[in-house]
Amino acid sequence: MDEVMVSVQKQTALDSEAISLSATPDAEPHLENGTSILIGLGVLESPVYDGAKNSKASPFPYVDIHGWLHDRVYVSSVRGLGVNIVDDGPFRAGLALNYRGGRTSSDSERLKGLPDIAGSPSIRGFITYSLKPLTFELSVKNEFGSNPTTEVSFGTALGFVPTPRLHLSIGADLSWVDSRFTKKYFGVTPAEAAQATAEGNPLTAYTPGSGLSTVGMQATGVYALTHHWGIISRLGLNELIGSSVKDSPLTQQDLGVSFGIGAAYKF
Repeated sequence: MDEVMVSVQKQTALDSEAISLSATPDAEPHLENGTSILIGLGVLESPVYDGAKNSKASPFPYVDIHGWLHDRVYVSSVRGLGVNIVDDGPFRAGLALNYRGGRTSSDSERLKGLPDIAGSPSIRGFITYSLKPLTFELSVKNEFGSNPTTEVSFGTALGFVPTPRLHLSIGADLSWVDSRFTKKYFGVTPAEAAQATAEGNPLTAYTPGSGLSTVGMQATGVYALTHHWGIISRLGLNELIGSSVKDSPLTQQDLGVSFGIGAAYKF
């Protein structure tokens, strides 16, 4: 009896969280009224950088607030600060500001002797289309600062509801990056190679170009324990596919696996 008493509003909230952690994060259901506020804390196990063989577990605070200004403005620890400029039925388009964390040479022995990469702000434009239960998203993200980059991604996700309390989403995405991105995260200059080698980390100079970078698959689950408390989990597989990133001396393995689980509270 308890299973069928999950309200329509709660169903929409569960849908939103399952999709916001999928390959189409901006295609979540439209809120007709009110504001949805969800906060949580979990643990995320993931590679220390794309292409690394070692992983680390880190705390993962989660925030997702949307519904402001007729569900056009949102704040999310995953999606950033965004605005849906166009919101017309199944079609949505907008912009979001976010921040990408950096990388330090202490993250992995393979990075020893290389300079740290500072975190940088980014702006992302997105277009989504929902053809329930399928959603599609095309996005273009530009990191700016001293080392600007461009990344283009296309993703699709399928959502389904095994029980009223459990909402699942499985998805896939494909990414292309420009040469500035590959040089920043996978390149090694002659000076950097010499410094790393001098510190006992023999590396060869490498100047990659633009091209396909990754293909990924994700599975997300959101389970409502009570009207307010829930469990969120996510499994991700990310495969380096382009020669520009696969052939880098920093790439130790092509496949990266991440897993996160945590508790969330909805106000």
